Amino acid sequence: MVCIMTEQIATQAGEPACTALQRQANPRRRILVVEDDPDIRRINAMVLHYAGYHVDTAADGASGWSALKAGRYDVLITDNNMPRVTGMELIKKVRSEEMPLSVILASGTAPSEDLEQNPWLQLDAVLLKPYSAKAILDAVEGVLREADSPQVSGTLDLKENKIPQAEERAAKPVQYPASPPRRILVVDDDGDTRQLSVDVLTGSGYDVEGVNDGAAGWNSLQTFDYDLVITDNKMPRMTGVEMIGKLRSANMGVPVIMATRFLPIHEFASRPWLKPDASLERPFSNDDLLETVKKVLVEADGHPRPLSSVWRL
Repeated sequence: MVCIMTEQIATQAGEPACTALQRQANPRRRILVVEDDPDIRRINAMVLHYAGYHVDTAADGASGWSALKAGRYDVLITDNNMPRVTGMELIKKVRSEEMPLSVILASGTAPSEDLEQNPWLQLDAVLLKPYSAKAILDAVEGVLREADSPQVSGTLDLKENKIPQAEERAAKPVQYPASPPRRILVVDDDGDTRQLSVDVLTGSGYDVEGVNDGAAGWNSLQTFDYDLVITDNKMPRMTGVEMIGKLRSANMGVPVIMATRFLPIHEFASRPWLKPDASLERPFSNDDLLETVKKVLVEADGHPRPLSSVWRL
């Protein structure tokens, strides 16, 4: 059970203070959360990830648009008032490109006038802040159910500026997938190399996230649970070795593969606790990557290790 106690995602009247997240989610369903408030963004991602969804996040509409062009998503959840590109501007781009995904607007105010003037934007649901963890899960569950049933289509009642809210539905018993995909974090400041690794691993059935440096990797490791980390070493803000040092200091047992051109042998010799579980020297083949990942995961399964410190608020 996850307890959400925050001003941004508030418990709605009549709900218990601690909301039980009881959903059956398809781990292949991909959700993009676009939100400029870092606390709301992190909590939304945490709630959805815990429910079994694959979740990516973006800090504003411009970053969200880049993510939408780079990958495929089933649901977009976006705030409206954001720097660079607003939520409504992002939704207009999505609809103009005819991207096949459901859209949930999660904002402090509903832009009724804009929606009335542009009915082609076709919002699938609207969440008004503050909303509960249960409400966002209900909204996602509802729009996915409608997307799977083409004969059922949600419509916006813009008469009298009324927008339907996500309905509260009874919670279902927890039914987790029997064999969820192993979750891997790829940390690399080279965008092409990072994306290639993500694509190869995703194509082999892994659930993969990619970030561009050690600092971003460390932030992800504090928020989500991973089965494996693959990291470069020389990166801005925080090197791979520095990130491994933080992992070891925090007693996080996630195994690490260092994939880099020059292994920092001298650092491993002087501080052996920083040595990764395996290494790959660039350039390496896709087969080398997949074989090394499989080997490290099998070895990790045979050795109990402490759980990562996840779901920190």
